[in-house]
Amino acid sequence: MTRGSALGARSARALLMLVAMIGLAGCEPAERVPARGPKAPPCPPPPEPAYQAAVVGTIGKMHMVESRYPLSKLGDVLAAFKPELVLVAARVDPFHEGRLEDASFEMTYVTNLAKQHGISVEPIDWFREQDLGAPLAPVEPWDEAEIAKKEAEVLGLPRLYNFEQANGSELEEKVLLATGAEARHRSGNPLTTRRHAWFQQLAASAVSRHGRPKRVLAYVDVLDRPVVDLLLHGVGYTMKEPVALVSKSKDEMISGIPADVMNEWKAQLDRTRARIEAAKAAPEKAFWSDRQRTLQVAVDKRASCCVSQSALSVAP
Repeated sequence: MTRGSALGARSARALLMLVAMIGLAGCEPAERVPARGPKAPPCPPPPEPAYQAAVVGTIGKMHMVESRYPLSKLGDVLAAFKPELVLVAARVDPFHEGRLEDASFEMTYVTNLAKQHGISVEPIDWFREQDLGAPLAPVEPWDEAEIAKKEAEVLGLPRLYNFEQANGSELEEKVLLATGAEARHRSGNPLTTRRHAWFQQLAASAVSRHGRPKRVLAYVDVLDRPVVDLLLHGVGYTMKEPVALVSKSKDEMISGIPADVMNEWKAQLDRTRARIEAAKAAPEKAFWSDRQRTLQVAVDKRASCCVSQSALSVAP
């Protein structure tokens, strides 16, 4: 082969390679890359925990003031969660004697709803009449009074919280830390600490006596929520947030107050008037006067929103 012919051959090969590269560049990716097989299905979500609990923070008579937290929200949580056991902030003896006026008025509402759905209800509150109006233990040392006041400020604020706030982690954390601050500054804050210890004992006992139900729902004052939340978590329940339960559920309670609840509030109203007359100490009389005023407004307004805070105040 001559030198010229060799050069010609190399030029021809180079030209062929260039044409091939241009051809490849013009190909669609699907023509050049083998098609992949079908995508693997996504991993299934982890199974739901076997034992679940939720604690709803209620706001007492302020349910009739705060438009974003009507009583119906309490029923929505029950409808969404479908518990097997409901715990309510009511004292044991009055609860079993049918005297729920001893508790905040919303506990009558949730107790009625639970029983309508065939759900067991147990009381978990505790306090003594002689402790009503008792002063807090003094701050020690005395010169930390302002620090103590600031750290526990949330405990003295009106319970004007909407549903999301009352059942959110931010307020729960503030209440938990404020409760601890009171214990630190006030020699253990014995009255509140003892009541919370009973809360936990009664809740644990109720869960045990009912054979450890798989779903437990508690309704307590927003300031008592952290205590019950910690207890249920401590005895092995995975805690569910009430706000998330309601937001993910399509089940809601029918709005309005059942006739049975209205009739019960009316009966309670009569009994509270008798308790006011029988009260010997001023703090006890103030306690029952507040209960009576709240029930009167609940009956007159059918516990609907909204009334002013002054309408719920007791005249001196």
